[in-house]
Amino acid sequence: MSSPKNRRVSAIDNKWRLPNDDTQVTNYPTILASLIAAFIATLAGLMLSFLVVIAIWLFAAHGNESTFQVVRASAIAWQATHLVSISISGTPIGLLPWGFLIIPILIISRSLQWGLKSAQPNSAKQFWTIAISFSIFYGALSGLVSVISSTAGLNTNVVNAFSSSTLLAVIVSTGVILTFAPSSTFLLDKLPKEFVAGLKPGLIIFLLFWLVSTLLTAALLILRWSEIKTVSGLMAPNNLDQIFLTLLSIGYLPTVITWVYSYLFGATIYLGGSAIINSGISLPGALPAFPLLSILPSDAISWTKYLIIIPILAGCLIYFLIPREPWKAKGDSLPVALSHTIRIREFIRILAALVVVGSATWLIVNFSSGALGTAYLSFMGPNSTEVAVQAVKIFGICAMATLLIPRVILALMYWWANRPKPKKSNP
Repeated sequence: MSSPKNRRVSAIDNKWRLPNDDTQVTNYPTILASLIAAFIATLAGLMLSFLVVIAIWLFAAHGNESTFQVVRASAIAWQATHLVSISISGTPIGLLPWGFLIIPILIISRSLQWGLKSAQPNSAKQFWTIAISFSIFYGALSGLVSVISSTAGLNTNVVNAFSSSTLLAVIVSTGVILTFAPSSTFLLDKLPKEFVAGLKPGLIIFLLFWLVSTLLTAALLILRWSEIKTVSGLMAPNNLDQIFLTLLSIGYLPTVITWVYSYLFGATIYLGGSAIINSGISLPGALPAFPLLSILPSDAISWTKYLIIIPILAGCLIYFLIPREPWKAKGDSLPVALSHTIRIREFIRILAALVVVGSATWLIVNFSSGALGTAYLSFMGPNSTEVAVQAVKIFGICAMATLLIPRVILALMYWWANRPKPKKSNP
C-alpha cells in the first residue's frame, strides 16, 4: 500500500485554492477587490519611492525645490521603476535601470494575493477576472499619476505609463495565479502536448545562457575594476554620492549583462551615431562617464570571435533537453531511410524551445536599450529584434544539426549495409 506522501492527489483535492495565509481579510466582490488591491499596490509603491527620493533630496546637494516638487519627482521615479520613459527638459530617457523592476513586482504580487484572498475566486474564470481587472486598474492609476505628476521640465507619457504598468501587472498576475493553481500547467493544457514539451527546455537554455553572461560580466568587472573605481571616484567624490551611485549601478547591472548576452551572439551594440561594438568591430566613441560602461572594449579583440562557440554549444544542448524517444535506422531504400531521420513531434518540441528563447531574448534586450538623451545618445544598446533573430537562428541550426547529422550518417550506413545485392549473371 502506497504511503500518503507518495499517493496521487485526487480530483477532489486538486481544485482551485487561495494563498496559504491564515490572515483573515474582509471579503469583497471580485471587481471591488481588484480595485482595492490595485490602489494598495499603487499607494505602497508611491510611498516607497517618496521615501527614497526625499532621502536623496535631504542628504544630497539640492536647490530650492519645494516639497510638492519632490513629491512629483518621486511619482516620476515610481513610474521609472515600471520602465516608463522619462523626459527631462525635453531630453528623453528610455534606457532605465530595470534591475529595480523587482520592487513593483514584489508590491504587485503581495497586493494581488490580498485581492485573491478577499475575492475568494473558485474557478479559472474568476481567477482571470480578478487578474485582468487588477491589471487594468493598476495601469489606469499609473496613467493618472503620470497626468498629475508631469511638469514641463519633468514628465512621462500617459499612454506609455498605462501600457507599461498594465503589461507588468499582467505578467506578475499570471505568475501569482500559477502559484496558487492546483496545476502549474493549466494554462498550457489546451496547447499541443508536443509544443508544451519544448517550453521547459527553452526556458532552461535561456536561463543557462543568462547565467553564462552573468559570469562573464562578473569577470569583466573584476578585470576592469581599476577603471571602474577611477570613474566612480570622479562621479561621486564623497561617501554619500558613492552610495547612490552604487545603487544606480546595481539597477543597471542587468542591462550590462544583457549587452554581454547579445555580444555572445555576435550582435551589434549601438552607442549612438556610428559608434558600435560587436565581436569584430569596437568603435565606442565618446561615452558618458558611468562606471559600468568602463567594461566596454576600446579596441577589437581578435579572440572574441571564438565566443560564438558558447551559443553553438547551448543550441546543441537543446536537443538533449527535449523529451526524446529511442530511434533506430530503418527502411528498405535510401529515401525511406532518410525520411525516418526526423519525427514531426521532435521538430515541434525544438520549435517551442526556440519560441521561448526568442521571446525571452527580445523582452530582456528591449528592456536594455533606449535613449539616454538626443543626437549622439538617442539610442544605446543592442537591437532587440536583431538579437532575438540571431539567437533563434544559431540555436535552431545547432539543435537541428545535432538531431539530424548523427541520424543521417546512421541511416546511410544502414542503407549501405542492407542495400539489395546485385544478382550475379550465369556464365
